[in-house]
Amino acid sequence: MATEKLIVGIILLVVGILFFFNNKNMGKGTYKFYRALYTEKNLKIMFRAAGILLIIGGILLLVLN
Repeated sequence: MATEKLIVGIILLVVGILFFFNNKNMGKGTYKFYRALYTEKNLKIMFRAAGILLIIGGILLLVLN
């Protein structure tokens, strides 16, 4: 258990360092990616999928309790 927490902590530390020191380059690349991803058509599909997941999750919580 302690080893698992240590590994997760190290991974989070490395990712945090990458985000902190490489934010300018990452910002340029992700801007282009999100601009293409978040179109009106794609957002309708994403929200519909999120709604389905929430409905299924709610039903599972109601049934399993």
